[in-house]
Amino acid sequence: MKKLILSILTCIFFLVAAFQIPGCKSSTDPTYLGVDVAEIDTALKDLLQNFYPRIVDTIHGGYWTNFEYDWTLSKDQDKMLVTQARGLWTAARAAAVFPDNKVFREAADHGYDFLTKHMWDEVNGGFYQYYFTDASIRTDPSFKLIYGNAFALYALSEYARINKDDSVLNWVKKTFAWLEENAHDPMYLGYFNMVLPGKPIPPVDASSAGLIRRINWSGADQKDQNTSIHLMEAFTATYRVLPDSLVKERLSEMLMLVRDTMTGSEGYLHLYFSRTWKKVSHRDSSRQFILAHLGKDHISFGHNIETAYLLTDASEILYGKPDDKTLAVSKKLLDHTLANGFDKNFRGVFDKGYQFPGETTIEILDSTKTWWAQAEAWHALALFSRLYPNETGYATSFEHMWDYIRADVIDHQYGGWYNSGLDISPGNKTSRKAHAWKSCYHDGRALFQVLSYAREH
Repeated sequence: MKKLILSILTCIFFLVAAFQIPGCKSSTDPTYLGVDVAEIDTALKDLLQNFYPRIVDTIHGGYWTNFEYDWTLSKDQDKMLVTQARGLWTAARAAAVFPDNKVFREAADHGYDFLTKHMWDEVNGGFYQYYFTDASIRTDPSFKLIYGNAFALYALSEYARINKDDSVLNWVKKTFAWLEENAHDPMYLGYFNMVLPGKPIPPVDASSAGLIRRINWSGADQKDQNTSIHLMEAFTATYRVLPDSLVKERLSEMLMLVRDTMTGSEGYLHLYFSRTWKKVSHRDSSRQFILAHLGKDHISFGHNIETAYLLTDASEILYGKPDDKTLAVSKKLLDHTLANGFDKNFRGVFDKGYQFPGETTIEILDSTKTWWAQAEAWHALALFSRLYPNETGYATSFEHMWDYIRADVIDHQYGGWYNSGLDISPGNKTSRKAHAWKSCYHDGRALFQVLSYAREH
């Protein structure tokens, strides 16, 4: 009987061990900052299993883009650079965390093959913004969006961490070099928002005005916060696999621009700038004008808290640990969002706000709680709880945010995350689960990051 009991206990031990995450430390603490670690583990696995291998397009290559609320494949399936790059980045990260699961490595190889063979412009260089599954529709070579190319570099750099072949690192070098030669501003620093083949460095002639309006990403001679933070993110990833002096210089440059120029003394990021870094601000205008031009000037709470993480990550890879100045600015971005952008009891972060002239408080102008902002806020709170363990408010808000995400953002019936929290946007229950601007990069990264923190705890 004793031998039988011992045999049963041994079997149970090995069954439990089999379900440990490969490549991750096991924590003896079942909770992390008040959240069940097993729940985080399950949420990550569920998210990844909903996307991979489902999104792998074996007909056209790359990844399928659009899925309905129940994961039915949508009819329209044109591909956008940002989505393809994010699909590759997430697959590569998953392959590193779960090396025994071949699905992720195969999905990453598949995405890399498509990105480099079908989305690169062999004539002008740079990655196309779109790829059309209908062969009769030609890819538009008239512009390259730098935001999308930043994500391509980000994904290629992550893929280079799991595929050590020289050809992969050469693509990292090639993409970085193209950005350097075509989009970097040697006079005023930073990067332009787009590249128009055959055109000189801005100002761009009037004949391109129609094209720029059609692209709908501000002027070609402007610089913007969203492109800049993701270039910084991409250069951070690049420097990990390519510790080149010029990569370091550009990463340092972007960190300083985002930290010292784009982040205002108020504690939030300004969105658009001229070539010479004069910010676009409508604070001296009427309320009517401000509301009519809100796209160019508002407080984006999600981007602010995301940038708090990205700045810290960039500083750490540059200096071995985050420097004091960067930490101070990053903390200010996060604290400003906590004070002004969250719903009661930290149940979600709102989309947009504005501090109108003469007002002392920030007015919420868009209460939507987009999935990506919740994800970025949640893992940033975990990071700053590690950096400032004596400030318990970060852990409290982290725990409350998870309660909110679990209740109103994660779809427990069909899987995946809704586009926005159902408490504010109940119609999202039947909205597409994946589309051109929604893959599994934001929520995936958040879960990867928090689970790694929990395992190291």
